[in-house]
Amino acid sequence: MINNFIRRAKKVPWVLGQGLTQKPNNPHAVISDLFVWRCNQDWNTYFELLDLVSLFGDKGHHQVVVVFFDGEGNQFHQQSIDLIGLYRQVLDISEILLVLKQLPSDYGTFCIFHQQSPSSVLNSELFLTERGYVSYQYKNAPLRSYVHGNLDAIDNSLTPLSTSSLLSRTYSLQYLLEPNKQYEVAFTNASASNKKITFKIVGFDGKKHIEKYTILRPKQAFVFLVRDLLNPSRLIVKSRMIMARPAVFCFDGDNMDIFHG
Repeated sequence: MINNFIRRAKKVPWVLGQGLTQKPNNPHAVISDLFVWRCNQDWNTYFELLDLVSLFGDKGHHQVVVVFFDGEGNQFHQQSIDLIGLYRQVLDISEILLVLKQLPSDYGTFCIFHQQSPSSVLNSELFLTERGYVSYQYKNAPLRSYVHGNLDAIDNSLTPLSTSSLLSRTYSLQYLLEPNKQYEVAFTNASASNKKITFKIVGFDGKKHIEKYTILRPKQAFVFLVRDLLNPSRLIVKSRMIMARPAVFCFDGDNMDIFHG
């Protein structure tokens, strides 16, 4: 009994009031993941959009609003998109951003808010959430690489919903970093405060190859470059983020793949 109590007591700093995300204050709020956009001569970004409200049987004209943040987490553009019922729409994010004469950065974050919530969702006191698929085209490759939304990150008042840990946590990337490949590891900050993130590349011999840190502002994305590895290695991330789960861009020559780590 005493040993069981001690084990539970040790868990308190890690679980007390530290849910993965917060519940929006507005019962009519809609939620989005914080997706990463990339746009320059090498990159195009797309989003697979569905009329979620129509999927619940609610008829009528529906819209979404796409909100963009730059490399520092500052909002710089938004656009309304008309939905077309039970049809998939592919949003060309790079084309949407072409209306701007100059982009503030090569990458940033965006979110997609449905402007209506299905009546059945509201009646159940739930929240409509967009965590669909974003895809990336690298160097005009004939195929795009897809990754799914990761987190209930932000509501339509632009309030970040991710919580913070009382203590720093260590997250080990669930992937073997291979020599002769290059990686760009993308993190987003869906919390309301700045977060220090420390990145450490460690070989399986225990030797540390790279260690650096960055301060991530709310709604900001950061892409950490990993290359010139001599041996198979692993990435260890330390922060006060509850789930520091990145999206990993993996390059093998001109071939690119993306996945959650």
